[in-house]
Amino acid sequence: TRQFNEIVVASTDKHGESRQSIRVVWDRKSFKRYNFFVDDNSFFLTDIAKQGGRSLFDHFYLGFLRRMHREYGTKFTLNLFYHNDHHDFTITDFPDRYKGEWQDNADWLKLSFHAHSEFPDRPYPQADGKALASDYDRMQAEVNRFAGEGVFYPPVVIHWAMVHPRALHVLVERGVRVLTGGFIGEPAPANEPDTQYRTADIGYFQDTETALYLESKPVLYDFAQGLAFSKTVFCANRVPLKDVLPKMEAACHSPFYRETLSLATHEQYSYDYYRNHLPDHHERIETALRYVTGEGYQPILFNDGFLGNPA
Repeated sequence: TRQFNEIVVASTDKHGESRQSIRVVWDRKSFKRYNFFVDDNSFFLTDIAKQGGRSLFDHFYLGFLRRMHREYGTKFTLNLFYHNDHHDFTITDFPDRYKGEWQDNADWLKLSFHAHSEFPDRPYPQADGKALASDYDRMQAEVNRFAGEGVFYPPVVIHWAMVHPRALHVLVERGVRVLTGGFIGEPAPANEPDTQYRTADIGYFQDTETALYLESKPVLYDFAQGLAFSKTVFCANRVPLKDVLPKMEAACHSPFYRETLSLATHEQYSYDYYRNHLPDHHERIETALRYVTGEGYQPILFNDGFLGNPA
């Protein structure tokens, strides 16, 4: 009857009583669902601000996302940089004349905080959380200015998935209930000597034992912090097109908890002027969405209810 429960195992023998307990979370009325976020967004805001246009969706990037929503129902959270380090643009320069359009699409298209800018990497290691709080609140105020209330949404990842554990309360206090990441480095390839030590990384300074747990059982609730950690199972810019379906099949048919999928990508790989442009980037995204939709997964936003489950 409760979301959080304690399971106790106790035994008594001639040496006395032994007892072990564990707290578990009940995902009541769970259903197959997926969250999709896009990191590092700044290019599309820069383009629209400089080029204008009658509609937000005249821009190819937002036009593609709207098509994915119309065909698969996908809800997207776009994690923003306040400053575009590639083109010297800040979101204070984005106009508010599209506010009505942002409002009309706020049920599926959310804007969120990622970091002040792309560089430096790992920008929020400070234990006091002051820089994180300041940058977050400034971003939210700007989104409210040009898009209106209800478009800004709490993030499920921070740039490089690195926030000091003592600063996580800054995010929890602002509505964050789930944090996603990679958590563990890749093993050495089979054709190379196994000289790579697997270290926890891109995962909020969690220890290696936690990271290895999340690799195989991709959700873990942290009772101390009051939030869930979720391993991202698919990042489109990192998975070649030929590997997208095998990757999604493995995630959807895992023998372990598989009802909450974290899907992601990064904005910049969609742009032909970006040095690492992926011509098939959108095809990778659509291939993944088509598969999970066919498997009965529903699009949700992770910070709504428990991992997107309102029950």
